[in-house]
Amino acid sequence: TGGESGGFKGTWRVRREGESHEEGERWLERRLQRLANEEKFIGVEVAMGGRRIQVPRAGGGVALFRFDEVCASAMGAGDYTAVASTFHTVGLSRVPRMTIERVDLMRRFITFIDVMYEHKVKLLACAPTSAATLFESSGGKGQRDEEFAWDRAASRLAEMSTQEYVEAPWRPKSGAWLLEQARVTEVVPPDVLRGLWQRYDADHNGVLDEQELEELLADLNQMRRGHRNVPQEQLDSAWEMLTNRGQRGTRDREGMGGAKPSRRGDAFITFECFIKYGNEAFAACMTLA
Repeated sequence: TGGESGGFKGTWRVRREGESHEEGERWLERRLQRLANEEKFIGVEVAMGGRRIQVPRAGGGVALFRFDEVCASAMGAGDYTAVASTFHTVGLSRVPRMTIERVDLMRRFITFIDVMYEHKVKLLACAPTSAATLFESSGGKGQRDEEFAWDRAASRLAEMSTQEYVEAPWRPKSGAWLLEQARVTEVVPPDVLRGLWQRYDADHNGVLDEQELEELLADLNQMRRGHRNVPQEQLDSAWEMLTNRGQRGTRDREGMGGAKPSRRGDAFITFECFIKYGNEAFAACMTLA
């Protein structure tokens, strides 16, 4: 079931009779890893003000959650917005049937769907039935509002599986907003830096080039100073700090063929250096903006 377009041969997968949750989850993870350029999934955190959202599996701008992790937790619309502004694609496994007895889960799921839809996040999910029939209404009085709300959500899910939606550009909130939520003026925990990497490695090739770093610094300046101008001195300072404090040694990074960081040619910043020196680079850059 679901639309077919691009890399999405169905965005909503109905579990076959007798199929385990684990089988559905493996299908979803394989599909998502292809969209993440086969990048290995790791645990990261997305910051939302003073809270930190656990993302157990993420890579290449893609995140994979279980339903209960986003809908049976304390997460709300703001948290979903931070997720939608970090990941262009989100997978959701173990989606259950919606019932009036757990209408709280359904309402939170509807909020999640609305936020993903508004930010044009690609959503893949595994569920026991089609979206249109996922809500089991008993037909009792007072349920009409819930039926209407789910019908609207199911309509959005159907639209999210169309070629037009899948090909629509991602619409995250600004990078300045995301950096503000991460509180980069303070010490950023390593798992939150891993989350920010998902946003700024825009081409998801596993390294940051100079253009991607400049975009991050422009967002930092927007947050701190209200402008997006990146002085050359600021760019140079960040580059030196993030390429192993300016050391030009060969980087032993799987898949990179031992390329050397430099200001010319094949310049790049590795994931490892971003995590190791990110806080020092942020601190240095904020004095030069």
